[in-house]
Amino acid sequence: MRKLGIILVILLTMQAGNAQKYYLTNQYVYDLFQMNPAAAAFHKNCFTATGIFQKQWFGTDLSPGYQVFSFQMPVLQQMGSGTYIYNDQNGYYKEMGLHQAFSYELQLKKSKRRAITLSFGLAFTLEQSSLQVDELMDPDYFDPLLNGGNQSGWGFNASTGVLLKYNDYHIGMGITNLLPQNNSLYGHADEPPLTTDIHIHAGGSYKVPDRDFYVEPTLLYRRNMYVDSRLDANLKLYMPTPDPDWATWGLVAYRHTTENKLGKSLGMALTGGIVYKNFSVGLEYQFGLTKARSAYGNSYQLVINYRVCRDRSKSAIPCSIERRNKRHNYKFLSY
Repeated sequence: MRKLGIILVILLTMQAGNAQKYYLTNQYVYDLFQMNPAAAAFHKNCFTATGIFQKQWFGTDLSPGYQVFSFQMPVLQQMGSGTYIYNDQNGYYKEMGLHQAFSYELQLKKSKRRAITLSFGLAFTLEQSSLQVDELMDPDYFDPLLNGGNQSGWGFNASTGVLLKYNDYHIGMGITNLLPQNNSLYGHADEPPLTTDIHIHAGGSYKVPDRDFYVEPTLLYRRNMYVDSRLDANLKLYMPTPDPDWATWGLVAYRHTTENKLGKSLGMALTGGIVYKNFSVGLEYQFGLTKARSAYGNSYQLVINYRVCRDRSKSAIPCSIERRNKRHNYKFLSY
């Protein structure tokens, strides 16, 4: 019975690591290109760098956590580049990876009141996964010559997407994991096939009328070949201060499964932070809304961002170049 328990721990650890890739799609509110490569260099006027650091179960050895660093920049006039590297650890399982996305933007229409663009994207991901098997094996039940040591493997995959922007609104679709599983660590016959995920998203940016309040709502629907589906709602907001160099920002995120008629709440995240000129920092608190996720524990995440804009703007409000919409008599944020 004890031997069976150890085997289950190994299998669960590997499965948790394989499914943990979904955490990348939880960060699209900061870097949309992570799940849709067509959004690489979404803001054509700025170079942006973002660092994300997540930690769970403080004071516990080998507790789940990850670090992500991303960088976006425009290339020439119509192309964009988005890069992120990540390090994800969950117990004795560890995965590191590099993701490179490229986008190409077509100008469909441009006038004083309307700007319509269509972007296409392609991305490639390289990953290295490892499992410290010798730390899991009990020498009383396993022969270290046959089962000990560490196991590791490399994998390669691709994703694509399309993005339509109308003024300050956007709608798009991204498809991740275009290739079948090729990581040797998951080469066992009992391993499930790698899922191909479809992400449909929409959002925008605008200023609340008669208020110094800027909001960026985003909706995401994700579905894969296992009929596992999820609906996300996010609301990012900025509020300036009397000092133009300083601003505050926040984020409210909600995750909901749609696998049955009514679905079920999965979790929420609340973030609060400050902005000083081109530098921003925020602390996110993530908590589950199901019994299983609540038992798994809540987590904290630190988000750091820095941007450099071509117009050398150092306003605390991102994308601070504003234009007045005479028809609606209020200001929109301009990308």
